[in-house]
This record gives sequence, structure tokens and C-alpha cells, in this order.
Amino acid sequence: MSATAYEHIAIVNGLGAVYLRINRKARRIILRLTDEGEIAVTVPRGVPYGEALDFVLSRRDWIAEQQARRDRGENGLPPLPYEPPPLDRAAAAAILEPRIRELAALHGLTIGRIQVKAQRTLWGSCATGGRISINWKAARLPDHLRDYVILHELAHLRHRNHGPHYWHALDKLLGRDAKTLDRELRRWPLKLL
Repeated sequence: MSATAYEHIAIVNGLGAVYLRINRKARRIILRLTDEGEIAVTVPRGVPYGEALDFVLSRRDWIAEQQARRDRGENGLPPLPYEPPPLDRAAAAAILEPRIRELAALHGLTIGRIQVKAQRTLWGSCATGGRISINWKAARLPDHLRDYVILHELAHLRHRNHGPHYWHALDKLLGRDAKTLDRELRRWPLKLL
């Protein structure tokens, strides 16, 4: 973990290093274990670090359980339906960028810049100006789910939110029920790809 991303590091007896950072948008104290197993705490502005550390101490059992599961290799996620093809980010971009352009053209959609990124929690996003960002790991999905991720973002060119009109437009782009594919995509957590 980059210590520069955190304003304060505390050493807690029995837990080790606890990384704390203030986030003005946070509404509550957020405790998480990083992929490396370190304790990271997001603190709302105005909450003293001491209060955040008290919260961490109150969650000591949960932290120990999560660290033990991590050490045993248990991530709490079901295995992937099958092993996806090995790809690096450059190879993924070579697959995703032309496919985004192809699907946009097929549906008469005008896109701006394409970015193939390494988001930690998002499959993709659509920004103003038609800029499409897609997680490079989408290239490791089965083809129909890769196309679902792309079309999910392309549908935002017409509808900026996830309201009923958006889902109807996405159904039309896909030629099938989008919610079914959305449920299927949940069997492919980004963490495991």
C-alpha cells in the first residue's frame, strides 16, 4: 500500500499498521482490508483519528477473521465458471477498442475517446463527450458478457442513469433481456480476473 495515500499510520497492538485517511465525501468510518491484507480506514472530515482507531479496535474480531480467511486463501467468492484466457492489458486493449467501435457503429452511436483502464471496482463508465472507459479485464470475459459490458456503457450515451428507459434501451441494443446478463456477469467478479 502506498503510505503517501494515507495521512496517518498507527501501529495497533495485535493488529499492526492501520492506515487512516480523511475523505470529505465519506459519511461514516469505513474499514476494509486491502488486497494485501492491510487495514485501511477512511475517516469522514471532522472525526478525530482517535475515534477512528476506537472503531478499528471494536472490529478486532472481524479483522482477525478476515485476515485468517485471506491467509487460508478464502476470498468468500465462488470460483469462476471456467478459467478465462490469459491476457495482459495491451492485448486486452487490442480486443476491446475495435469491438467498442464496431458495436457503436452497428447501433449508430457516436463515441468519443476510448480508454482501457484498470479500475478496481468498475467494469466501465461513460463520460460526457461520449468518452467510454472499459476495464481491461472485460476482454477476459466470455464474448457475450464482454459485449454486454460494452453495450451497457454505450447505452449511457442515450440515457445517463439506470432508470427504466435506460434498461429498455439496453434490451434493444442487446436484442435480449439485459437484467439476465447483468445477473450472469456477477458470477465473474473483477477480483478473480
